[in-house]
Parts: sequence; C-alpha cells; structure tokens
Amino acid sequence: MHWKMVGCCAVALVFAMSGCKRYESVVETGLHVERIAAALEPLPATPEYGDEASWSALPWLDDTSDDVPKGRAVSEGPGTADVFYLHPTIFEEGSAWNASLDSTALNDEVDAWPVRHQAAIFNGAGRVFAPRYRQAHIRVFSVKDSLSLGALELAYSDIRAAFQHFLDHWDEGRPLIIAAHSQGSWHARWLLQEFFDGQPLQERLVAAYIPGMDIYPSDFKELKPCQTAVDLHCYCTWMSYGTGYVPAWLGSKGAPPSAIHPITWTTAPCETNERDDHLGAVRESFRNKNPGSITAQLRPEGVLWVDQPHMFLIGKWLHRDNWHVGDFNLFWDNIRSNAHERLEGLAKNQ
Repeated sequence: MHWKMVGCCAVALVFAMSGCKRYESVVETGLHVERIAAALEPLPATPEYGDEASWSALPWLDDTSDDVPKGRAVSEGPGTADVFYLHPTIFEEGSAWNASLDSTALNDEVDAWPVRHQAAIFNGAGRVFAPRYRQAHIRVFSVKDSLSLGALELAYSDIRAAFQHFLDHWDEGRPLIIAAHSQGSWHARWLLQEFFDGQPLQERLVAAYIPGMDIYPSDFKELKPCQTAVDLHCYCTWMSYGTGYVPAWLGSKGAPPSAIHPITWTTAPCETNERDDHLGAVRESFRNKNPGSITAQLRPEGVLWVDQPHMFLIGKWLHRDNWHVGDFNLFWDNIRSNAHERLEGLAKNQ
C-alpha cells in the first residue's frame, strides 16, 4: 500500500492513520503505476530467516511491535498467543518488481509505520513475529499481469519460508493469531490456505485479522469467516470506505467479499455501532485518542461504510471516500480488545 498522502494536513492534525501519507486500496482499478522493468530478474537476495536481521519483530528483540500508544490506556492482554504479522506494501519506488531486504530506508519505514501502528495492536495477545520479505512493488495491483503475479508469488515464498522457520524453531504450541493488512492480507490468504484450512493448525488458530483486501468465503474449503466477537478458528476481514462510496470494481466476482464490523464484531448489514462502543483511534503521533468518534456500518456489497468522524468543527474535513489507510488505526483499541476476548474464550474452552 502507498503510505504517502497528498494534501492531508487536516488528517495529520487529528487522525493521519499511520502517517501523513497517500495510499489507495490495492484493489482500486483507478490506481495506476507504470510498468518499468520487463522481467522479474535480477531478483533480490533470498532472506535467511535464521538471521534476526530478516525480521522486523521478534519477541526477544526490542522493536516497534512492543510499543503501546500514549493517551488512553489499553488493556495489557493475556500474552498467551503467538502472532504472525505481515505488513502492507511500502515499496513504491524504482524499477524492480520486488524489494530488497538490504534497503535500510525501506526497512525503517516498515518498522516505523505498519509494524508500530498495526503489529503492536497484538503485543498484549502474545509474542509478535513479523518477517521482512521481498514485498511486491505497488504496481502489481495496477498492471495485473503474469509478472505481477510472479512478484506476489516471490513475496509469498519468503513469507512461507518465514512461517516454516517459525514452526521449526520457535513454535511452542501456543494459540496462533495471523494479522496482516493489504498486500500482507493477500499473502495471509495464501498462508491460511496452505497451513490452516482443514489442517491441524486450524484448531490452534484463534483468529486471523486480515483487513484491506477482498477475501471471499470461496477462498477456503473449511476455514470460515468469524460471525461474532467470540468465534474461534476463523478469519476477520473488512475494507473501509466513506459512507456513500462503493468502489467500481466491487461485485466483479459475482458475490460480496467477507466482512465483519471491527467495533461490534457482527456481520449484520446496515447496523451502525453506538458511539460509546468505539474505544479510540491511534494517531500518526501514536496516541490513542478520540473515543466515540467513529461510527460505521457494513454494507450488503461487502464493504464497511465509515461515517464522517464525530469531531466538532473538523469532522467534515476528515471524511474521505477511501479509508483503507485506517483499516487498523481507526479501530485500534477495539481490535486489540477483541483479540484478548477471543483468547480468553479459548482458554475457558480448554
């Protein structure tokens, strides 16, 4: 995903979800980035996941996934799970189709933005593992050709290797949470299909939180979308848009994507949450603020409509058609609390 935003000074003052950066949904057909390279080669060096440098977050390292936002307090959590987090697209410059892990600047962006603002949601749930990977360039979602698929497959090969390394060396049999956003959710779908769907690991899956990508029930054989706040062994996904906006591409697969409301944790369409149920959003400054500022409803089309933020004077300036950038940050504390609730329910059932 793009993390560079144009003309978002008002958003930066209040929400600026994960940074004053522009970034559109990867499934927006209007997104267009020119193809430059005509081949995937030369490929960046393959990561070695026995090397800590190939990870953005590991439980025994001091990294940004350990951070807790300032402002309103958040729950500490049971700490009993292992969390495998996949970051969204940060790679948007240059001619290469896949990013190199040798780029200090790119790694720093991953650490400062998605890992701090998204992966840290789950540090109360347990140990956080976040691999670096040779992420596909943002252009793959506009070019959409065989090279684009090849770049995504290369990126997934890294994620698969990282998860296998986790299983072989660090897995202690804890409950598992998969968390991801956007391109990360694309890869999480493949990961769930290969390792969890109808496999023994599905019984250890607390839930997968994979917003920002159109995920369909037909993507899986046995894995189901979560329907309530306490369902287990299922996946949660949503795509956030401004109220009244429906992206043009939606419906191209003949059925709506899966969606759950990240405040009420129901799948009922056309029901708006009470303002008091919104626990707060996390700003660019990494502060948990503005509880009660977000109301939203699921639509039958499979998207989440986010109302104009309920903030005196400035709410109308924050409203936007595409809230992809806020899929996690708008609902930061609600998602954190829900992960803890599901874990506690799992403990009671054992």
